[in-house]
Amino acid sequence: MTDDDTAGEPAEDPPASGEPTDPGESLVLTYVAPFLGVVLIAVGLPLAIVGGYVVLQDTFGLCSDPALEVRPLEGDEPPAATVTELEYEELSTAERRALEEAIDSPLGEATIEGELANRDALRSGVVVAVDGTRYYVRIASLNSCLDVEPLLFPIGAVAILVGIAGVLTPPIYRQMAGFEERIQRERGE
Repeated sequence: MTDDDTAGEPAEDPPASGEPTDPGESLVLTYVAPFLGVVLIAVGLPLAIVGGYVVLQDTFGLCSDPALEVRPLEGDEPPAATVTELEYEELSTAERRALEEAIDSPLGEATIEGELANRDALRSGVVVAVDGTRYYVRIASLNSCLDVEPLLFPIGAVAILVGIAGVLTPPIYRQMAGFEERIQRERGE
């Protein structure tokens, strides 16, 4: 046969390999879809974790009221120059209650259950005079609740599911392309 004889004959079907026949389609489905899937999973995991934690933190007591620490100042012991003095009357009711409990406590600590009006001052430490005795008062631990939108959990979960679908796209597409080629070959016979 010459080249002229083979030009008029139909080309043979490529063997069924299960691979897509369009190179552009193959590139997108083989590399781009799994890459985007991995990116979505990487973004969705922290969103789902933080959003789920926000929903569960109150239920399981993962955040609590701040602890107030009190230490009496000896005689005329001067506090550090950066420590301010705060009047007892300036404290909120919850802060006063915690201060009195901490003074009576052998550990010198109590929790503030309620309004924390002087948060910034108490975090850096203040001197408060109670019944003629001066005390160095500060917040020992501040286990505040994480404050983000609970909607992050479903957004993260959806991103993870879409990402998994993107990662699984190439093997599923190869199976479907191979199945389609087998069906076409059977119909052609």
